Formats: sequence, structure tokens, C-alpha cells
Amino acid sequence: MSLLRELMRRFDLLSGRSSGDSASGVSDVGSQEQPRDRRESHGAPVGSVDVSGVPGVQRNAFLAVVEALQDDVDAVPASSEVGRQLADDGVSLPEALDGLHAAYNAVTGTEPAFDAVRALGQSWSDSSLTYLHSLSCEDPLTGLASLAHLRSRLNELYREADLVGTSVRSTHALVVVEAPAPTGSTSVDRELRLVDIAECLRIVYCGGEVLARMGSTRGAALVARDSGLPEQVDTVRGLITAWRPEPDDLDDDLYDDLDDRLDVYLQPRVWIEGLPSSVEWAGRLLDELAR
Repeated sequence: MSLLRELMRRFDLLSGRSSGDSASGVSDVGSQEQPRDRRESHGAPVGSVDVSGVPGVQRNAFLAVVEALQDDVDAVPASSEVGRQLADDGVSLPEALDGLHAAYNAVTGTEPAFDAVRALGQSWSDSSLTYLHSLSCEDPLTGLASLAHLRSRLNELYREADLVGTSVRSTHALVVVEAPAPTGSTSVDRELRLVDIAECLRIVYCGGEVLARMGSTRGAALVARDSGLPEQVDTVRGLITAWRPEPDDLDDDLYDDLDDRLDVYLQPRVWIEGLPSSVEWAGRLLDELAR
């Protein structure tokens, strides 16, 4: 039974009881029932308040707000804690505010108080900013830097080259590794292939090179052009090829012959990508490689 219907039922019962008691000469029943009715006027028990109409919101998070409203105490501290908790759980601010609205409407039938809304929004923002400030530029699974970090490092190289009068095109290059996951693979399979790419690059380039993720199937290393670059590329190619599953490791029940089993794992590719003469074109190159 909804809160509104429950209140209407109680009101009807009290109205009938009051008229009946007046006719019988009993005048103190209303005063005896008043304390209990005042306590129950704030709604149903905590567990029966329904905020399920708000998609994605964790109902238990709003129990403290509901309890505060039912007990006629300040709901601001509870709202602040709800904002922090929902932000930590990855709930968006609109969803959190919808949940607060549902809690207030279920208990009081009114819009949330401004102070409660501000407290929830402030704590949600503070918790979200704390999380963002703690983020690293590296992917936690693969250890590869983000494309934005690689772009930033390239911008620095081009600025340094302008100052000293050299060319990034002649001093640096990208070693790109592409190792697609099997046909029909899941996102988890693709991430695991990126882990393979990261490990191969990290074995060869263990100095100050930037190792970055480029899309869902590629990784790249920003390296210096020197005499050892061709040998380094050959080593990376040998490693990633050696980590390609052998035909005997694939499920025979899924593939009819050897050719079919080999086709599900595309041959990894490793190549040297030259850098353009300007930083603007370098940014476009990164965008193309990340497609």
C-alpha cells in the first residue's frame, strides 16, 4: 500500500472514530491517539519506503535519509553521506538527486529541501574529484599510457626540437604493434591481447620510452631513432609472434581444419611509423593509428 493511501485510510478511520466517540460522550479518545498518529504521519516503516522507481539507484543508500525524515531530525548529514557513497559506487549525480527526490516524496510528499540537495551535490562532487585526481595516466590492466599522455609527450618533443633546431622526424619514431584478438572474441579477449602487446614492448623498451595504448588492438612505443632500432623491432616481432597460440592449443571441436584454426588468430604486425614534420600532423597520425 502506498504512503498516500495509508494516510488517507488512517484519516478516514480517525474521522469515523471521532464522530462515533462524540455521540457516545467520549471526548478524550482523540487526545489519546494524537501522539501515535503524529509519529506515523511521516509515513510507513523505513523498510517499506519505495525508491525503486529510480533506475540504478541503490535503495539502501537512502535509508538514513528516510530515517531522518521520519524522526523529524536534520536530513542534511544523511544526504551528504549518501552523495559520497553513491559517487564512490559510480552512480551519476542525476540518479543520486532522483533518489533523494524519491526518498523525500515517499516520506513527506514534498520536494527535497535545498540544504539537503546542496549537501548531496557537494559531497558527490568532492568524492568524484578525489577519484579523478588519483587517476594515473596508465591503464591499470596493461600498464600502457593513455593516448593523451603520448600526445602530450610528442608535443614536448616538437617544442624541444624547435628550440634546438632539430627535427623530430629524424630523431624519433613510433614502433607500432598490432595483435588482433580472435574472430568473435569478447572485450576481455581483446584486453588480454593488449596485455601481450604491453609485455612484449616492455621487455624490449625498458628505459624512458613512452609505451602507449592505441585503440583496442594496438600498442606503440615512442623511441629514439638509432642504429639499434631495426634489431629492436625484430625482437618485438619475434616475441609477439611467439606468443601467438599454436594450432594445437585451439579447440578442435570449433574448427574443421588447420587453416580455419589459424585464421581465427590474425598474424601480429609490427612496424616503424615515421613521425611527420609538424606537431599538428603528428596529432592526426595518432588519431588514425587509434582507429
